[in-house]
Amino acid sequence: MNSILNVAKVVSVITGTVIGAGFASGKEIYIFFAQYGKSGLLGTLISSVLTGIIIYATLYITKQKEAMNNNEFLDKITENKKLKWILESVINTFLLVSFWIMCAGFCTFFKQEFNIPIIVTAIINAIVVYFLLMKNIDGIIKLNLIVVPIMIAIIIIISLKNCSFVNIINANINTSSNNMGKAVVNAILYASYNSITLIPIIVLLGKSIKSKKETIAVTIASTIIFLVLILAIYQLLVFSAINVSNIEIPVLTILNDFHPAEKISYSIAIITAILTSAISSGYGSVENISDKRKYKLAVLGICIMEIPIAYIGFGRLVEKLYPLFGVVGMVQIITIVKKAKSIAKNSKNWYKLYKKNLHFCGKF
Repeated sequence: MNSILNVAKVVSVITGTVIGAGFASGKEIYIFFAQYGKSGLLGTLISSVLTGIIIYATLYITKQKEAMNNNEFLDKITENKKLKWILESVINTFLLVSFWIMCAGFCTFFKQEFNIPIIVTAIINAIVVYFLLMKNIDGIIKLNLIVVPIMIAIIIIISLKNCSFVNIINANINTSSNNMGKAVVNAILYASYNSITLIPIIVLLGKSIKSKKETIAVTIASTIIFLVLILAIYQLLVFSAINVSNIEIPVLTILNDFHPAEKISYSIAIITAILTSAISSGYGSVENISDKRKYKLAVLGICIMEIPIAYIGFGRLVEKLYPLFGVVGMVQIITIVKKAKSIAKNSKNWYKLYKKNLHFCGKF
Protein backbone atom coordinates (compact mmCIF):
# COMPACT_ATOMS: atom_id res chain seq x y z
CA MET A 1 0.00 0.00 0.00
CA ASN A 2 2.84 2.39 0.90
CA SER A 3 4.53 1.56 -2.40
CA ILE A 4 1.36 2.38 -4.39
CA LEU A 5 0.95 5.69 -2.56
CA ASN A 6 4.61 6.51 -3.15
CA VAL A 7 4.26 5.84 -6.89
CA ALA A 8 1.07 7.93 -6.99
CA LYS A 9 2.86 10.86 -5.34
CA VAL A 10 5.73 10.82 -7.82
CA VAL A 11 3.45 10.35 -10.85
CA SER A 12 1.21 13.22 -9.71
CA VAL A 13 4.15 15.64 -9.48
CA ILE A 14 5.56 14.53 -12.85
CA THR A 15 2.12 14.97 -14.47
CA GLY A 16 1.60 18.32 -12.75
CA THR A 17 4.98 19.51 -14.04
CA VAL A 18 4.28 18.57 -17.67
CA ILE A 19 0.65 19.68 -17.86
CA GLY A 20 1.02 23.42 -17.68
CA ALA A 21 -0.83 26.31 -19.25
CA GLY A 22 0.43 25.48 -22.75
CA PHE A 23 -0.72 21.87 -22.49
CA ALA A 24 -4.14 22.33 -20.92
CA SER A 25 -4.96 25.38 -23.04
CA GLY A 26 -4.36 23.35 -26.19
CA LYS A 27 -1.76 25.78 -27.54
CA GLU A 28 1.18 23.39 -27.18
CA ILE A 29 -0.79 20.43 -28.50
CA TYR A 30 -1.85 22.40 -31.58
CA ILE A 31 1.67 23.69 -32.33
CA PHE A 32 3.45 20.35 -31.87
CA PHE A 33 0.80 17.79 -32.89
CA ALA A 34 -2.70 18.80 -34.00
CA GLN A 35 -1.67 21.09 -36.86
CA TYR A 36 -0.06 18.08 -38.58
CA GLY A 37 -3.30 16.08 -38.68
CA LYS A 38 -2.95 12.30 -38.72
CA SER A 39 0.84 12.62 -38.85
CA GLY A 40 0.59 14.41 -35.53
CA LEU A 41 -1.14 11.33 -34.12
CA LEU A 42 2.07 9.34 -34.62
CA GLY A 43 3.90 12.25 -33.01
CA THR A 44 1.88 11.87 -29.81
CA LEU A 45 3.07 8.26 -29.48
CA ILE A 46 6.72 9.11 -30.23
CA SER A 47 6.72 11.97 -27.73
CA SER A 48 5.10 9.90 -24.98
CA VAL A 49 7.51 6.97 -25.38
CA LEU A 50 10.51 9.31 -25.42
CA THR A 51 9.24 10.99 -22.26
CA GLY A 52 8.96 7.56 -20.62
CA ILE A 53 12.57 6.80 -21.55
CA ILE A 54 13.68 10.13 -20.04
CA ILE A 55 11.81 9.43 -16.79
CA TYR A 56 13.24 5.92 -16.40
CA ALA A 57 16.83 6.89 -17.31
CA THR A 58 16.79 9.87 -14.93
CA LEU A 59 15.40 7.86 -12.01
CA TYR A 60 17.86 5.03 -12.73
CA ILE A 61 20.91 7.34 -12.69
CA THR A 62 19.61 9.22 -9.64
CA LYS A 63 19.30 6.00 -7.63
CA GLN A 64 22.52 4.40 -8.86
CA LYS A 65 24.67 7.50 -8.35
CA GLU A 66 22.75 8.90 -5.36
CA ALA A 67 22.30 12.37 -6.84
CA MET A 68 20.53 14.67 -4.37
CA ASN A 69 19.86 17.64 -6.65
CA ASN A 70 20.21 18.72 -10.27
CA ASN A 71 23.79 19.98 -9.89
CA GLU A 72 24.90 16.63 -8.50
CA PHE A 73 22.96 14.87 -11.25
CA LEU A 74 24.80 16.83 -13.96
CA ASP A 75 28.11 15.93 -12.29
CA LYS A 76 27.14 12.26 -12.57
CA ILE A 77 26.13 12.28 -16.24
CA THR A 78 29.09 14.16 -17.70
CA GLU A 79 32.72 14.88 -16.81
CA ASN A 80 32.91 17.55 -19.51
CA LYS A 81 32.89 20.82 -17.55
CA LYS A 82 31.90 22.93 -20.56
CA LEU A 83 28.97 20.66 -21.40
CA LYS A 84 27.89 20.64 -17.75
CA TRP A 85 28.01 24.45 -17.63
CA ILE A 86 25.97 24.69 -20.85
CA LEU A 87 23.36 22.20 -19.62
CA GLU A 88 23.16 23.86 -16.20
CA SER A 89 22.74 27.32 -17.74
CA VAL A 90 20.10 26.15 -20.21
CA ILE A 91 18.14 24.23 -17.54
CA ASN A 92 18.08 27.14 -15.10
CA THR A 93 17.14 29.57 -17.87
CA PHE A 94 14.39 27.32 -19.18
CA LEU A 95 12.94 26.69 -15.72
CA LEU A 96 12.67 30.44 -15.24
CA VAL A 97 11.24 30.96 -18.74
CA SER A 98 8.76 28.13 -18.21
CA PHE A 99 7.73 29.67 -14.88
CA TRP A 100 7.12 33.03 -16.54
CA ILE A 101 5.23 31.43 -19.46
CA MET A 102 2.89 29.67 -17.02
CA CYS A 103 2.28 32.98 -15.27
CA ALA A 104 1.63 34.65 -18.64
CA GLY A 105 -0.88 31.87 -19.36
CA PHE A 106 -2.68 32.70 -16.11
CA CYS A 107 -3.00 36.34 -17.17
CA THR A 108 -4.06 35.43 -20.73
CA PHE A 109 -6.80 33.15 -19.41
CA PHE A 110 -8.48 35.89 -17.37
CA LYS A 111 -7.95 38.45 -20.14
CA GLN A 112 -9.56 36.21 -22.79
CA GLU A 113 -12.45 34.96 -20.65
CA PHE A 114 -13.27 37.92 -18.39
CA ASN A 115 -11.37 40.84 -19.95
CA ILE A 116 -9.54 41.47 -16.68
CA PRO A 117 -6.47 43.73 -17.20
CA ILE A 118 -3.18 41.85 -17.30
CA ILE A 119 -1.64 44.02 -14.58
CA VAL A 120 -4.34 42.95 -12.10
CA THR A 121 -4.04 39.18 -12.74
CA ALA A 122 -0.23 39.38 -12.93
CA ILE A 123 -0.03 40.89 -9.43
CA ILE A 124 -2.55 38.39 -8.00
CA ASN A 125 -0.69 35.48 -9.60
CA ALA A 126 2.68 36.74 -8.31
CA ILE A 127 1.35 36.87 -4.73
CA VAL A 128 -0.29 33.41 -4.88
CA VAL A 129 2.74 31.72 -6.46
CA TYR A 130 5.13 33.43 -4.02
CA PHE A 131 3.38 31.94 -1.00
CA LEU A 132 3.09 28.52 -2.66
CA LEU A 133 6.83 28.53 -3.44
CA MET A 134 7.55 29.14 0.24
CA LYS A 135 6.50 25.52 0.76
CA ASN A 136 9.17 22.82 0.40
CA ILE A 137 9.06 19.89 -2.04
CA ASP A 138 6.82 17.92 0.37
CA GLY A 139 4.23 20.70 0.20
CA ILE A 140 4.39 20.65 -3.60
CA ILE A 141 3.91 16.85 -3.62
CA LYS A 142 0.84 17.14 -1.36
CA LEU A 143 -0.65 19.87 -3.58
CA ASN A 144 -0.13 17.81 -6.75
CA LEU A 145 -1.50 14.64 -5.14
CA ILE A 146 -4.81 16.45 -4.55
CA VAL A 147 -5.26 18.58 -7.67
CA VAL A 148 -3.63 16.53 -10.44
CA PRO A 149 -6.09 13.58 -10.36
CA ILE A 150 -8.99 16.06 -10.48
CA MET A 151 -7.39 17.86 -13.42
CA ILE A 152 -6.79 14.58 -15.30
CA ALA A 153 -10.38 13.46 -14.71
CA ILE A 154 -11.83 16.74 -16.00
CA ILE A 155 -9.74 16.70 -19.21
CA ILE A 156 -10.50 13.05 -20.03
CA ILE A 157 -14.23 13.17 -19.19
CA ILE A 158 -14.89 16.25 -21.33
CA SER A 159 -12.88 14.80 -24.21
CA LEU A 160 -14.54 11.37 -24.09
CA LYS A 161 -18.00 12.90 -23.76
CA ASN A 162 -17.63 14.94 -26.93
CA CYS A 163 -15.43 12.74 -29.14
CA SER A 164 -14.26 9.17 -29.53
CA PHE A 165 -10.62 8.13 -29.76
CA VAL A 166 -11.63 5.36 -32.16
CA ASN A 167 -12.96 7.87 -34.69
CA ILE A 168 -9.71 9.85 -34.92
CA ILE A 169 -8.22 7.49 -37.50
CA ASN A 170 -11.13 7.94 -39.92
CA ALA A 171 -11.82 11.59 -39.14
CA ASN A 172 -11.80 14.41 -41.66
CA ILE A 173 -9.29 16.41 -39.68
CA ASN A 174 -9.12 20.19 -40.03
CA THR A 175 -5.38 21.00 -40.04
CA SER A 176 -2.87 23.26 -41.73
CA SER A 177 -0.36 20.53 -42.65
CA ASN A 178 0.06 16.76 -42.83
CA ASN A 179 3.86 16.69 -43.08
CA MET A 180 5.13 13.47 -41.49
CA GLY A 181 8.74 14.69 -41.22
CA LYS A 182 7.79 17.90 -39.41
CA ALA A 183 5.40 16.00 -37.15
CA VAL A 184 8.15 13.59 -36.03
CA VAL A 185 10.68 16.39 -35.46
CA ASN A 186 8.16 18.40 -33.44
CA ALA A 187 7.26 15.33 -31.38
CA ILE A 188 10.92 14.89 -30.44
CA LEU A 189 11.28 18.61 -29.69
CA TYR A 190 8.19 18.48 -27.47
CA ALA A 191 9.62 15.69 -25.33
CA SER A 192 13.02 17.41 -25.34
CA TYR A 193 11.92 20.75 -23.97
CA ASN A 194 9.63 19.08 -21.42
CA SER A 195 12.63 17.07 -20.23
CA ILE A 196 14.42 20.28 -19.21
CA THR A 197 11.68 21.02 -16.68
CA LEU A 198 11.08 17.40 -15.74
CA ILE A 199 14.61 16.22 -14.99
CA PRO A 200 15.39 18.52 -12.01
CA ILE A 201 12.03 17.60 -10.45
CA ILE A 202 12.54 13.86 -11.12
CA VAL A 203 15.98 14.04 -9.46
CA LEU A 204 14.41 15.56 -6.34
CA LEU A 205 11.67 12.92 -6.37
CA GLY A 206 14.17 10.11 -6.95
CA LYS A 207 15.05 10.10 -3.24
CA SER A 208 11.57 8.80 -2.43
CA ILE A 209 11.73 5.87 -4.89
CA LYS A 210 12.49 2.71 -2.92
CA SER A 211 12.89 -0.02 -5.56
CA LYS A 212 13.29 -0.86 -9.25
CA LYS A 213 9.62 -1.94 -9.32
CA GLU A 214 8.58 1.55 -8.23
CA THR A 215 10.82 3.08 -10.90
CA ILE A 216 9.17 0.94 -13.60
CA ALA A 217 5.68 1.65 -12.21
CA VAL A 218 6.30 5.42 -12.21
CA THR A 219 7.64 5.26 -15.77
CA ILE A 220 4.74 3.23 -17.19
CA ALA A 221 2.01 5.15 -15.34
CA SER A 222 3.47 8.55 -16.30
CA THR A 223 3.87 7.54 -19.97
CA ILE A 224 0.30 6.23 -20.27
CA ILE A 225 -1.22 9.26 -18.54
CA PHE A 226 0.86 11.60 -20.70
CA LEU A 227 -0.27 9.88 -23.93
CA VAL A 228 -3.95 9.74 -22.93
CA LEU A 229 -4.00 13.43 -21.99
CA ILE A 230 -2.29 14.51 -25.23
CA LEU A 231 -4.84 12.49 -27.22
CA ALA A 232 -7.71 13.93 -25.18
CA ILE A 233 -6.80 17.50 -26.12
CA TYR A 234 -5.60 16.55 -29.62
CA GLN A 235 -9.02 15.22 -30.60
CA LEU A 236 -10.83 18.30 -29.26
CA LEU A 237 -8.63 20.42 -31.54
CA VAL A 238 -8.75 18.31 -34.71
CA PHE A 239 -12.50 17.74 -34.62
CA SER A 240 -13.22 21.42 -34.19
CA ALA A 241 -14.71 23.41 -37.07
CA ILE A 242 -13.00 26.51 -35.65
CA ASN A 243 -9.61 27.63 -36.95
CA VAL A 244 -7.65 27.70 -33.69
CA SER A 245 -4.20 28.49 -35.13
CA ASN A 246 -4.18 32.10 -33.91
CA ILE A 247 -6.13 31.66 -30.67
CA GLU A 248 -4.21 31.96 -27.38
CA ILE A 249 -6.31 29.40 -25.46
CA PRO A 250 -7.96 27.31 -28.21
CA VAL A 251 -9.68 24.70 -26.03
CA LEU A 252 -11.72 27.30 -24.16
CA THR A 253 -12.81 28.85 -27.48
CA ILE A 254 -13.97 25.41 -28.67
CA LEU A 255 -15.83 24.84 -25.39
CA ASN A 256 -17.93 27.97 -25.99
CA ASP A 257 -20.26 25.69 -27.97
CA PHE A 258 -20.46 23.11 -25.16
CA HIS A 259 -22.50 23.05 -21.97
CA PRO A 260 -21.47 25.90 -19.58
CA ALA A 261 -20.66 23.37 -16.83
CA GLU A 262 -18.08 21.73 -19.11
CA LYS A 263 -16.38 25.03 -19.82
CA ILE A 264 -16.32 25.97 -16.14
CA SER A 265 -14.88 22.56 -15.24
CA TYR A 266 -12.20 22.84 -17.90
CA SER A 267 -11.39 26.38 -16.79
CA ILE A 268 -10.69 24.99 -13.33
CA ALA A 269 -8.42 22.37 -14.93
CA ILE A 270 -6.46 25.07 -16.78
CA ILE A 271 -5.96 27.21 -13.67
CA THR A 272 -4.87 24.08 -11.77
CA ALA A 273 -2.46 23.14 -14.56
CA ILE A 274 -0.96 26.61 -14.58
CA LEU A 275 -0.37 26.67 -10.83
CA THR A 276 1.08 23.13 -10.55
CA SER A 277 3.44 23.65 -13.48
CA ALA A 278 4.46 27.16 -12.40
CA ILE A 279 5.25 25.95 -8.89
CA SER A 280 7.30 22.99 -10.16
CA SER A 281 9.25 25.17 -12.61
CA GLY A 282 9.72 27.98 -10.10
CA TYR A 283 10.87 25.60 -7.38
CA GLY A 284 13.23 23.82 -9.77
CA SER A 285 14.90 27.15 -10.66
CA VAL A 286 15.64 28.15 -7.06
CA GLU A 287 15.89 24.82 -5.17
CA ASN A 288 19.71 24.90 -5.17
CA ILE A 289 19.70 28.01 -2.94
CA SER A 290 20.19 26.64 0.57
CA ASP A 291 20.22 29.97 2.45
CA LYS A 292 16.61 30.74 3.49
CA ARG A 293 16.96 34.51 3.15
CA LYS A 294 18.50 34.27 -0.32
CA TYR A 295 15.83 31.73 -1.30
CA LYS A 296 13.04 34.13 -0.31
CA LEU A 297 14.69 36.98 -2.22
CA ALA A 298 15.14 34.79 -5.31
CA VAL A 299 11.46 33.72 -5.23
CA LEU A 300 10.38 37.34 -4.73
CA GLY A 301 12.56 38.39 -7.67
CA ILE A 302 11.17 35.85 -10.15
CA CYS A 303 7.60 36.64 -9.05
CA ILE A 304 8.09 40.38 -9.59
CA MET A 305 9.69 39.79 -13.01
CA GLU A 306 6.60 37.80 -14.02
CA ILE A 307 4.51 41.00 -14.10
CA PRO A 308 6.16 42.79 -17.10
CA ILE A 309 6.83 39.50 -18.95
CA ALA A 310 3.09 38.70 -18.91
CA TYR A 311 2.60 41.53 -21.45
CA ILE A 312 4.67 39.73 -24.12
CA GLY A 313 1.83 37.26 -24.69
CA PHE A 314 1.37 33.63 -23.78
CA GLY A 315 0.98 32.21 -27.29
CA ARG A 316 4.00 34.05 -28.65
CA LEU A 317 6.21 32.81 -25.79
CA VAL A 318 5.15 29.18 -26.32
CA GLU A 319 5.53 29.25 -30.10
CA LYS A 320 8.94 30.95 -30.23
CA LEU A 321 10.82 29.73 -27.14
CA TYR A 322 9.77 26.11 -26.55
CA PRO A 323 11.09 24.68 -29.87
CA LEU A 324 14.39 26.51 -29.32
CA PHE A 325 14.86 24.93 -25.89
CA GLY A 326 13.80 21.60 -27.37
CA VAL A 327 16.94 21.52 -29.53
CA VAL A 328 19.17 21.95 -26.46
CA GLY A 329 17.07 19.46 -24.52
CA MET A 330 17.96 16.79 -27.08
CA VAL A 331 21.64 17.09 -26.09
CA GLN A 332 20.71 16.46 -22.46
CA ILE A 333 18.52 13.44 -23.35
CA ILE A 334 21.30 11.83 -25.40
CA THR A 335 23.78 12.40 -22.56
CA ILE A 336 21.43 10.90 -19.96
CA VAL A 337 20.52 7.82 -22.02
CA LYS A 338 24.21 7.15 -22.82
CA LYS A 339 25.11 7.44 -19.13
CA ALA A 340 22.26 5.14 -18.07
CA LYS A 341 23.41 2.52 -20.60
CA SER A 342 27.00 2.88 -19.37
CA ILE A 343 25.97 2.40 -15.71
CA ALA A 344 23.85 -0.63 -16.60
CA LYS A 345 26.70 -2.16 -18.61
CA ASN A 346 29.23 -1.60 -15.79
CA SER A 347 26.81 -3.08 -13.27
CA LYS A 348 26.52 -6.25 -15.36
CA ASN A 349 30.31 -6.48 -15.80
CA TRP A 350 30.80 -6.00 -12.04
CA TYR A 351 28.29 -8.75 -11.28
CA LYS A 352 30.03 -11.14 -13.67
CA LEU A 353 33.41 -10.33 -12.07
CA TYR A 354 31.91 -10.80 -8.59
CA LYS A 355 30.55 -14.26 -9.52
CA LYS A 356 33.88 -15.24 -11.09
CA ASN A 357 35.84 -14.18 -7.99
CA LEU A 358 33.34 -15.91 -5.71
CA HIS A 359 33.74 -19.13 -7.69
CA PHE A 360 37.55 -18.78 -7.59
CA CYS A 361 37.58 -18.22 -3.81
CA GLY A 362 35.35 -21.27 -3.34
CA LYS A 363 38.16 -23.48 -4.57
CA PHE A 364 40.30 -22.69 -1.51
